[in-house]
Amino acid sequence: MIAELKSYRGVSCVRCGQAIPVSEKVADLEHEMTRGEVNVHAFTVRCKVCEWESVYVINDIRNFDGEPTKRRRRARAA
Repeated sequence: MIAELKSYRGVSCVRCGQAIPVSEKVADLEHEMTRGEVNVHAFTVRCKVCEWESVYVINDIRNFDGEPTKRRRRARAA
């Protein structure tokens, strides 16, 4: 039996370097931009690991192997 390799589209966090998955909407914008249908070049996304938010350009999107990283839960003050 061959295991299916999973992958997803995303960007690398500018602060910690972890992979951040992009939404289907942003991935669709990438395809539309290559066909010349839209003129959007940047988007904002927040890292689920370090919670740093930054602006990325469509050209920063690439394929990552595996599953997206889950968000860390912070302990809340009582």
